[in-house]
Amino acid sequence: MDERWQARWSRRGRIAAAAERPPRVPPEGMISFVYGDPDWETLPLDDMALAAEFLAENQRRDALGYQNLIRPDELNEALAEKLARDQGMQVAPDQILVTLGSSNGLGIICDALLDPGDVVLIDAPAWMGATSMFKLAGAELVGIPIDEHGIDPDGVAAALDRLEREGRRPKFLYTLPTFQNPAGVETSLERRQALARLADERGLLIIEDDAYYELRFRGEYPPTIYSLAAPGNVLYCGTLSKTIAAGLRLGYVVGPAPIVATLARARIDALRNSFTAALADWYLRTGRYHAHVAELRRLYREKCERMLAALEREMPEGVCWTRPNGGFFIWLTLPEGLSATALLSACRERRVDFIPGPAFYGDGSGDQHLRLSFSAVTLEQIDEGIARMAAVVREALAGELAAAR
Repeated sequence: MDERWQARWSRRGRIAAAAERPPRVPPEGMISFVYGDPDWETLPLDDMALAAEFLAENQRRDALGYQNLIRPDELNEALAEKLARDQGMQVAPDQILVTLGSSNGLGIICDALLDPGDVVLIDAPAWMGATSMFKLAGAELVGIPIDEHGIDPDGVAAALDRLEREGRRPKFLYTLPTFQNPAGVETSLERRQALARLADERGLLIIEDDAYYELRFRGEYPPTIYSLAAPGNVLYCGTLSKTIAAGLRLGYVVGPAPIVATLARARIDALRNSFTAALADWYLRTGRYHAHVAELRRLYREKCERMLAALEREMPEGVCWTRPNGGFFIWLTLPEGLSATALLSACRERRVDFIPGPAFYGDGSGDQHLRLSFSAVTLEQIDEGIARMAAVVREALAGELAAAR
């Protein structure tokens, strides 16, 4: 990079300049377990063509014009109906802020709520997009460890107590309770209830990111934390990127109407993507959405089970991993002494890629862990990619044993 720019960057620019991300489209021959992209073949191209045809036949020029982010009808209304039916959330259309994907919604929340130096409680590990946004905002991140039952409310309470003794309060807790990114685990009903009580009793705002809620493989759907807490104590972030198409760039934030309206005013571009919103509105109202999601659940369950079987077959003793019941990700833990960051270059030489654990921790820890995404790869790529990765792990273990001798 041109050295003159080192003095030009703002605080946010310097953070962005220091960050690196692998390409979204992997190099030729690379099996990439990096990104949680939807399965390519399931993207409903024909249905989107039908939706566009419907708009044209019905003279829907409004779908090509400027529209407010919050409306009493169309996609807001369709989302309110979907949330009531699928998530058990009773919300009005004016409580829904339609955004350019869920990440855009979280970015608006950051702009409206965070000042440099504010404290944010966050899953540890957490979605790397969230940690990046909070760092760009200048927030201090306090990680709350998760386990197989999700984030621990006792850990949240302990962090609140410690901060209170220091004369500080967190702006909010950010958590992804359903098939968490990156770990794939789900917060239990008991813990959801405990988190809702913490929000109500201690005035803790919770940002509930629920991108994978509908992608459950089996079993009953738990209530959202939003549904369990008193109004105004939880902002709920959802997305249509995982269930319709990421390229539509449609997400939403749910909260009290006055708060949602203020968030809309905090956004620089205070208008919605009216065309893709109209496409999604048609897709939801025609019933095609629910049939499509049912097929996604079947497909992602098959892919997850295939990756779990490959890990069981290929990985040496001492490697362990989570067993998700939904979503896109498996969280792998290496044996003591091995570093995911150190293994990455050798894995890339074997043409397999992943994201090491430090990307998901605010303090850069977690190097014994790595995230594997099964959503965008084929079944054959899962088998081959895990075999390649396991060979690197076995070689690294052999080197560690030789060094110990």
